[in-house]
Amino acid sequence: MRAVARRLRKLAYLREEHVWYERDLGLPGPGLELPGGLQLVRAAEEQVGIVEIFGQDVNQARERLAAGNDIWLVLEGERPLFLCFTFRAVAPVIAARNGTLYLPAGSACLEDAVTLPEARGRGIASAAWSAIGDELGRAGFSTLVAKTETDNAASRRVAENAGFRAVAVMEHQRTGARRRTAVQPLGGLGDELASRLS
Repeated sequence: MRAVARRLRKLAYLREEHVWYERDLGLPGPGLELPGGLQLVRAAEEQVGIVEIFGQDVNQARERLAAGNDIWLVLEGERPLFLCFTFRAVAPVIAARNGTLYLPAGSACLEDAVTLPEARGRGIASAAWSAIGDELGRAGFSTLVAKTETDNAASRRVAENAGFRAVAVMEHQRTGARRRTAVQPLGGLGDELASRLS
């Protein structure tokens, strides 16, 4: 009942503030390496069920994969420690019109990054973000964008350690059916993101 009440409150009123980050994939990355014994993998269809461990919906993950997006895992042997998605054309962003952000040409978006609590503090997320950017750069993408909550200092450090720089601050507020999104560009893709989100 409490979970239902929380969802209903979120539908009635929501306020979020995020920093958007960008990494130029044409420039060398920070070259961070995962701790020994860990590996970053792009999940295959048969691995999708792992997302449940991270509180993600399996059916939604399958739909994202089928649409040509990526699910990334950091594994310690067979044990998953980190998960994120990258979107190659369209990303789910609640602040965007209809909840959909059409990405600028050549850009991908990293979303829904989660490190399991017992694996935090080992530099896994920053190394994974760095390696994912390198991999997408080799695949022909020019830019990787991501967002973090403004008051989440740990996530902001992850982005900055992985070679990302802040390009916009976004505030989104929804009351019932009314919504307002304001974006302050800070450079880079900030202006383009502002035009696509506001």
